[in-house]
Amino acid sequence: MTARPEPRPDAGRRYLIMSASMGSGHDGVALELARRLRERGHTTYLVDVLDLLPAGFGVGVRGIYGLMLRHAPGRYQRVYDAFGDPREGRRMIEPLVRLAAPAGHAALREIAPDAVFSTFHLAGAVVGRLREEGRLDVPTLVVITEFNPHAVWLSSGNDAYLCLTPSGQRTAATLVSERAHWLGPIVRPEYERPNPDARPTPPAAAARPPTVLVSSGSWGVANGLADTVRALASTGRYFPLALCGRNSRLLDEVRRVAGPEHALGWREDLPDLVAGAYAVVENAGGQTCAEAFRAGTPVVIHAPLPGHGRAAGRHLTRAGLARRSDTPHDLVTALDALHPDGPARFEQIERARTIFRADGIDLLLGLAESSTAGDAVAPARFGRHH
Repeated sequence: MTARPEPRPDAGRRYLIMSASMGSGHDGVALELARRLRERGHTTYLVDVLDLLPAGFGVGVRGIYGLMLRHAPGRYQRVYDAFGDPREGRRMIEPLVRLAAPAGHAALREIAPDAVFSTFHLAGAVVGRLREEGRLDVPTLVVITEFNPHAVWLSSGNDAYLCLTPSGQRTAATLVSERAHWLGPIVRPEYERPNPDARPTPPAAAARPPTVLVSSGSWGVANGLADTVRALASTGRYFPLALCGRNSRLLDEVRRVAGPEHALGWREDLPDLVAGAYAVVENAGGQTCAEAFRAGTPVVIHAPLPGHGRAAGRHLTRAGLARRSDTPHDLVTALDALHPDGPARFEQIERARTIFRADGIDLLLGLAESSTAGDAVAPARFGRHH
């Protein structure tokens, strides 16, 4: 994602949205946010914070992150745990902030936005630093894309921190006080269904059990996915369909172990697949969860990824927005509890609907316009973040 304008004729204001190509969730939120702003007649610019790093560094950061998720989950969990402590988290990202700040400052001077929105924690840390140092005199707002915001998301210097849920807002407020706000998820309109309780079944699949989507994210990261899919299929009560993203090896493995009909690669028709599913099984607790919530499809967090996956799993289950499982047997039990004839399914769907705000963009723009340009922003209050 590069710094490119998406103009509208006679645009009223100029907004820069800084994201990161780390999976598809951060960029997905950035693109939908840009679309909604353009609908209102504004001009938007999209910048990938990894592109602000010296040549090769952004690719390296992305590669190391992917390697840790796949091959060193314990190490990634330790990194994520450190992100929960404001001092330790800031120390860990400081080298990247220093490397990205010069190019970030240059891009901001060239674009001259009226406000900056960040959809990735490193992006928020970079613009927050520029704001603190007086090199950026326009409001900066962090649009948090994780359900459980850690301290790096709340890096000091920004004017507002916008959370996915009211409970996330309360967590953030322990560090940034009144600058924490509940925005709700930013999801493409294709996921919204006027009657989410209706589950259309394609004629060719009318005789098979209800479809359960098992997502591994755009990168296709899910240990034991093939065995999970095979176990679900063996019950005869569900038809599991693994979403393997762009991971062709994972796609081949699931097709070999569970059968070719049980795995899909990267797809552009996810809104229809999600809306037509009995449930979505997810391991990262990210944008896919938000999309399922918008479609009225219940979510089970299964064998969550270390770090953000486990944190999101705890947050979502505590709030009653999703169920949690760690073994195939537990997963079947969780899916059985979501039977359409029982109250649990309806209650979970209804709770998930309540985290969305119809006035989210109004809130975002109101905060951007009410923040006083040029004023110094008080640093976040330090202390361990839970």
